[in-house]
Amino acid sequence: MMKFIRMMERRSLRALAKDRKGSAVIEFALLAPMFFLLLIGVLQVGVYLQNYNAVQSLASDGARYVMIEYQKDNTLSDEQIRTVLLGEAVNAPYMLDTDRLRISVDRSGASRVGGAIEIDITLSYAMSDFVPIDLPGGTITYTRPVWVVV
Repeated sequence: MMKFIRMMERRSLRALAKDRKGSAVIEFALLAPMFFLLLIGVLQVGVYLQNYNAVQSLASDGARYVMIEYQKDNTLSDEQIRTVLLGEAVNAPYMLDTDRLRISVDRSGASRVGGAIEIDITLSYAMSDFVPIDLPGGTITYTRPVWVVV
């Protein structure tokens, strides 16, 4: 009887070793976390690049606004420049969160262009991560100098 049981065990083990029905589930269980982590990482990089481009474009548009206003003989205060930039930041195409956006306007440095006033517009934007790991570069900072002649 023992011989029969051993023979049945061997047949069961051979049949189980040849059975491939569950292999796809096991492969999926092993590879799915890596796949989803890569997918979320690609999405995070896309969001980072979109925000980086939005901050750069917003600074350039702010510099353009300042130059045009000075050409029309409208002198702007630092607060007016900040208010205009914050108003533009929430609209398309930027769609930035103003709670995470810091704008500073600095006129204190000596101008690198003779006869002109140099205004430095600095934008800092704190990124929001949806990846469960801390990623470097959590804040985007961009400075755009503007030279105006009064």
